Amino acid sequence: MKMRIALAGATCALLLAPEARAADVIDLISPTRCELRFNRLLNCRINPLTLSTPTAETAVPLRTALRSVVSGNCSTQYPLEAKAEAPGAAPVVIPYLRGTEVQLRGPGGAPVGTFTLSDNSTWTPSAVLDGSCLIKLEVRWNEVDVSSAAEAHALIAQIDSAITAAENHAARMEELMLYQKAYSFMHSLADRFRVELSNETMQELRAAALESGPALESMILNCADLSFEERLALLRLHGGLWVLGKPEDWQRPDGTVMTLEDHLGPNAAEILSRLNAIIDRQTENPPDYEQLYEDAVTEVTRLKNKKLLAQAQLAPWLQ
Repeated sequence: MKMRIALAGATCALLLAPEARAADVIDLISPTRCELRFNRLLNCRINPLTLSTPTAETAVPLRTALRSVVSGNCSTQYPLEAKAEAPGAAPVVIPYLRGTEVQLRGPGGAPVGTFTLSDNSTWTPSAVLDGSCLIKLEVRWNEVDVSSAAEAHALIAQIDSAITAAENHAARMEELMLYQKAYSFMHSLADRFRVELSNETMQELRAAALESGPALESMILNCADLSFEERLALLRLHGGLWVLGKPEDWQRPDGTVMTLEDHLGPNAAEILSRLNAIIDRQTENPPDYEQLYEDAVTEVTRLKNKKLLAQAQLAPWLQ
């Protein structure tokens, strides 16, 4: 039920997702960045500028496109460049004179929420450009970093693989959780029975049963005062005493009480020894398999929600 609610919530969130933000446009070379003299642009400067945008959760890698748009006559012998730097991301250089596009990617494909734009050329103040030159930088924030349907399907396949692995892990944690509970209960129950069946009272009862055997046999066979029903009752009692066994059946050769391992025999002793060793090592800080199972189920739900979001983000390539 929790998983269905989570999936439904994710679907609603996708349906209500906001529209993509329009591109930002920044002047790189223009009269606002330079001095206009005699129809020439002089002393151009690109002072450091920090740009930012709201970000949202993503299920697929994103990229921020930085495209220079050139108009007019921008011919110059100087290699003019700008640079974009985002926290945790590799800086990118923008050779803006060529009207090119570069990609700024956050760490691990995460959305870029902010970056700093700065000059990357010492020649910018020395360049003399025609007054018609206008260069702008177009910033398209956090586009899906996919260029083909094959790439989109590959991303979905990766998520499907992660879901399968998470489901297998959750199933394993459930098995371990149930085993941990069952083993602890059964071991405790079996050992409790062993203690109860090998205590001093039971050993005395076994000895008494063995001693009373000949007397019961004599009464059944020789006592003329007993009715048929009484003889039958004594016969049933005598026949049932064998299940108690002998006192030595519950003792080691040295007279000490046998352990559970002794009763199960050598074939099971090694297995029990390994299991008990594991339990002993975990006595101080045993794994909480119930919590691990819940965490694993939560991870499966998260990945399924991620797939829903990825399918929405990649819809243009998956159709």
